[in-house]
Amino acid sequence: MAKKRRRQTQKASKQAPDRPRTQISFQQIESAPWFLPALALLGLLMAFLLFDGNLSLSGDNAQFINLGRSLAAGHGLSETLGDEPTPHTKYPFGFPVLLAIVHLLIPGSLTALKGLICLLYALSIPLIYKFIRTYESPPLALSVCLICLLSPPLLDFSHQVMSEIPYLTASLMALLLLKKAGDQPKLRNLIIGIFAIMATYYIRTAGVVLVGTGILYFLLRKQYKETGILAGGCLLLALPWTLRNASLGSADYVNQLLSINPYRPDEGLLTLPTLIERIATNLQIYFLHVIPGIFVPSWITDFNWPLGLIVSALLLHALFHGIKNARLPAVYLTCHLGLHLLWPQVWSDIRFLLPAIPIFLYLIFKSAVHLLHQLSERVSGLPTRAILIVLLLLTLLSNIQATQRLSERNGSFPPNWKSYFQAGDWIRQNTRDDVKIACRKPFLMNATANRKTTGYVWETPDGVIQDFEQKGVDIVVVDQLGFSSTPRYLVPAVNANKNRFQLLRQIPNSNTFILKFVHTP
Repeated sequence: MAKKRRRQTQKASKQAPDRPRTQISFQQIESAPWFLPALALLGLLMAFLLFDGNLSLSGDNAQFINLGRSLAAGHGLSETLGDEPTPHTKYPFGFPVLLAIVHLLIPGSLTALKGLICLLYALSIPLIYKFIRTYESPPLALSVCLICLLSPPLLDFSHQVMSEIPYLTASLMALLLLKKAGDQPKLRNLIIGIFAIMATYYIRTAGVVLVGTGILYFLLRKQYKETGILAGGCLLLALPWTLRNASLGSADYVNQLLSINPYRPDEGLLTLPTLIERIATNLQIYFLHVIPGIFVPSWITDFNWPLGLIVSALLLHALFHGIKNARLPAVYLTCHLGLHLLWPQVWSDIRFLLPAIPIFLYLIFKSAVHLLHQLSERVSGLPTRAILIVLLLLTLLSNIQATQRLSERNGSFPPNWKSYFQAGDWIRQNTRDDVKIACRKPFLMNATANRKTTGYVWETPDGVIQDFEQKGVDIVVVDQLGFSSTPRYLVPAVNANKNRFQLLRQIPNSNTFILKFVHTP
């Protein structure tokens, strides 16, 4: 009986028509309504896993917080370290406005401010996919997103109250709209693109790169009318901010760009030989270390320059062909690199390339794909796909290793910074509310000690003391942060005028001192 049933089942299965097998393609996945939100949620998860509730060691984050509080308090874009609000001209108002909104909703919460940055980082991941997908297949776009989800620099800044991540998100949106304006040259699309570019500029001054990108992009495509409209529109939208700063006598970035070393004004201004030296030094720093470190961060060392040359050669290959074919990613990255090769080499760091990391990764992979396909035409049987998969896995492994080291550092400060913040805590707990502090990184000290703060002038000892008198300084913090200005200007002033200083506190196990400044009667 059982054998008869088996024969009937086998006969029925032979007579049944073959059913088509269901195959899910990348195109089907990316068209699903959950796909882009899922990428954003992955970004939010990674930002949460690497979250650090402490202030960043850069004074810029404390300055942004101060500017946001100033706007929320109705003082306008002003610095409120001293006795009276002082109009601020260095950073544009876009990012402080976002912080002011958070201040108004959740006053005094550093975690809320950091949460805003986490959300913007999460939003950038689907935007990365959308932009690269306009040029490439889903696997390549998704590969770049995966690396960005594990990239140590991006994750390090994914919660810092700094403008890099907001600029990343805004610049990706601007690039998407700029490409649309080029592909569909309607006036409406172009105007929207111009506003997106200028929104990026008002978040971070480096957004001027996008203005140059748009102009060069349209010129290469011989869209001369669009070139003129974009240039004129951006100029008009930048004019109010430029005139406002000019009326306040600001030339911060111009002075810094033209100085040989912004931290040592006595070295003077750039000359043609020093400009050439700067560019050559920046080329070496970026192309042998910083840019390769974006791709394989845990494997780039001072002794591994051959690997740096290989990665940089792939990038240059992609830039050359991209410019030749008027491809927007290559145009943008060329303008971005061009600006930062002119920037003082004391600031040559991955931080300045951070908003372009997804484009760096994309172009390096794009170049590798292109070269492997060319090689496969000459070498039969070359496992191109397998090589690309191995390359992706190696890149992911290197980023995972570096991200693991980053997570181990989270939540702790180096000893010199720990003693600096301990000094701020001591001042907050043991001094009057109206004292004024002179120190390095005054915005960080203001955020820690909750007291009025100021820097010290980079002059002779007499100049430093005179400045203390004029500003009404009560307390001086001698730090061990490692910046050359403290031993170069502050320490000589203290040593030359020991009768003008009294020791209030030495932070235990450190050479960080809190001194009382004695004014002349």
